[in-house]
Amino acid sequence: MPIRLSGADYRRAHEACHNAASLWNFFLASIQEYWKENKTDPTEKEMRHFLYEQRPDLRDGLHAHTVQLILSDLMDAISTYRSNRDSGDNNARAPHREKNYRPLEFSAGFGWRVTPDRQHIALSFGKGHKRITLPLPEIADPKTGEILPPERWGSMQLCWNHNARKWSLHVSVPTPKPPQGNPNIIAAIDEGIINPMTVAIETENSYDVLVINGRHARAIKHYRNTRIATLQEKLSRCVKGSKRWHKLNAKRKRIEAMTDSALHNANHQTTRKVADFIQAHDAGRIVAGDVRDIEKNTRKDEAKRIKNTKNQRRRLSQWSRGKQGTLLEHKTGSTVGHINEAWSSKTCPACQTRNHPNGRGYHCHNCGFTCNRDAVGAINILMRAQHGAYTPIDMDKPIRVKYLRATPIFQPKTVPSME
Repeated sequence: MPIRLSGADYRRAHEACHNAASLWNFFLASIQEYWKENKTDPTEKEMRHFLYEQRPDLRDGLHAHTVQLILSDLMDAISTYRSNRDSGDNNARAPHREKNYRPLEFSAGFGWRVTPDRQHIALSFGKGHKRITLPLPEIADPKTGEILPPERWGSMQLCWNHNARKWSLHVSVPTPKPPQGNPNIIAAIDEGIINPMTVAIETENSYDVLVINGRHARAIKHYRNTRIATLQEKLSRCVKGSKRWHKLNAKRKRIEAMTDSALHNANHQTTRKVADFIQAHDAGRIVAGDVRDIEKNTRKDEAKRIKNTKNQRRRLSQWSRGKQGTLLEHKTGSTVGHINEAWSSKTCPACQTRNHPNGRGYHCHNCGFTCNRDAVGAINILMRAQHGAYTPIDMDKPIRVKYLRATPIFQPKTVPSME
């Protein structure tokens, strides 16, 4: 939720965020030095001793729980790196980048508290430092709409949006786990750039397919790319630091903040509709076509550079596939598996003949089968997930395709007639 801070609190919050980043950098350097000497990772207790002995000044202006949360985040990141390495991910890297800025995290009951008048919340910055007081927000349960009392809130984060130049308060609230579906019912997803997600599920009587249209997100990206390109051209002709340069740079940041917010909303709405569709069919297993890393090195890799045009490489690099997959896992409670999707959009589900479709429609020149191109890809992924290979579908079952927009169309309010 967006918040407004006074001038003094504004400066104190910025200073504390810089101190939190300095603390992260100290912990990171200490762990790297400890590893070089002992070939093992230090414990959190040892890291706290390093801080108290070497740099106790870094704790100034930060609550003790905020310091502990920074250390815990770093240790969790290292633990994740170790587990990824052990699982065979050779591209996994340990935390190594220093930070200049880090959001402030406040634990419930200690880092933040409700004031005695029950009208404000106080964010603590440690003993001897003045707290930042904010109006008590009103938070409702996203499922039931019930107002959640502050006693049920968890930790908070005070975050600064560099592009929008605004502060926001992120409050964590407990939510029930999504219901687990039947693991024998598979939901197959064909991910794409135009239509971000197409889901196919086989029922007793039909093949149900949901196609999410993503043209709104593409329009936002196109608007951002064209506007940013125009501003960058003007910025290149300005002296850096001049009055006109600052004006154009501020305009660029406003456009990036606006489009980032719109794309964030589009990703949430897309995955919300897909999650509802999966849960309505009680599907307990989710399988997506494996297109991971398709957007990486599109210019350095000669094969990818020859295969994709300049515009297509830009679309791939701006694809939100990974974010949407993470959001879908969170909303369904199921892990998204991946399966080889080679030729899935070109193979006819009825006779297994390969065709080269044009546009978004699919027509088989051998048997005359017609359907949406993305629906064909999702159905073939479903068949491979069920049988291990592409197999003909049951032609006695109809294919029911439903189309939804990721975000609703804006319709201005109509002025009632005076008649």
